[in-house]
Amino acid sequence: MATLNLQNITKSFGASQVLKGIDLAIKDKEFVVFVGPSGCGKSTLLRIVAGLEEATSGAIVIEGTDVSALAPVDRGISMVFQSYALYPHLTVFENIAFPLRVQKLPETEVKSKVAKAAEILQLTEKLQLKPGQLSGGQRQRVAIGRSIVRNPKIFLFDEPLSNLDAALRGDMRVELSQLHRDLAATMIYVTHDQVEAMTMAHRIVVLNAGKVEQFGTPMELYHHPATRFVATFIGQPNMNLVPAKVLGYDTRGLAVELDGGAQLTLPVDGAAAKKGDRIEVGMRPENIHLGQGLSMKVRVLERLGGTSITYGHMDNGQRFCAALPGDADVAEGQTVDLSINPADCHVFDASGAVLRRLMAPALAA
Repeated sequence: MATLNLQNITKSFGASQVLKGIDLAIKDKEFVVFVGPSGCGKSTLLRIVAGLEEATSGAIVIEGTDVSALAPVDRGISMVFQSYALYPHLTVFENIAFPLRVQKLPETEVKSKVAKAAEILQLTEKLQLKPGQLSGGQRQRVAIGRSIVRNPKIFLFDEPLSNLDAALRGDMRVELSQLHRDLAATMIYVTHDQVEAMTMAHRIVVLNAGKVEQFGTPMELYHHPATRFVATFIGQPNMNLVPAKVLGYDTRGLAVELDGGAQLTLPVDGAAAKKGDRIEVGMRPENIHLGQGLSMKVRVLERLGGTSITYGHMDNGQRFCAALPGDADVAEGQTVDLSINPADCHVFDASGAVLRRLMAPALAA
């Protein structure tokens, strides 16, 4: 059972505290992604798990054993870095075999382990080539193969796809997800790309300024963000945030007036809100439709085939984005009428906390 528990992990560099009490419980065979903006502490946290950085306080527990004081080689983990870190003068075979050579394993065992890893990664025909003869995706697979042969308890990935072009990143996301299924291993993956997080993870850790904002499945974070930060970080294009004032509250929900004049009754628990309070209403672009109630002047139109992404501003100057059908009859410079189902809105108080929905929709599987 390759479980990982992080218990009150803190990390300071001088007077600067970059991790502020991280508590996480990662299950056996789970694919967990650490995601967040630059400087949030995600790579530092991964390096602490790997043993490349020492936590200021807290414990790292793998399979019930506190490994905080152990050297990286003794933790049963293997790490794939952003740079491939391959030896250019060695063949693919020897690059993958390198950690086994260090262990001085018998040649028959080295060949067997390398052959198995190469088969999993579709590198069998490339074993006698050198890194300079490979594509970026193939070099990344060689780096992953070097980790596989060590048979670690936990795989760690530190932004391994960031050096690849967009098309190859998409292909490699699929390959890594398939690799996780083939190996049935516990994997932790760091990225700043929320698309990678949403498409690959069983659960996502959203980090912000050294703290865990939320830890949950991709669809939990998408449908039920715990904070304004999570709501705006998860989802592409980004969620619209429209300022509003509270008009009142009853059994139907919270009545609000958006800046610009539109009025909505939102099915959220607004019992603590007072008339006149300022709030923000979150609207995902994909929940916006052609209709009545909202108005936007289109400044930029992106035709993506099945979807038309429109960027513009509302009557009061508020920036706004809507994801409309690909063949929507809209044009740059045009003012379009839009609508949204109040049940699709998210509501945030002045502190950035989300107001609980009165009737939460079922999560997608």
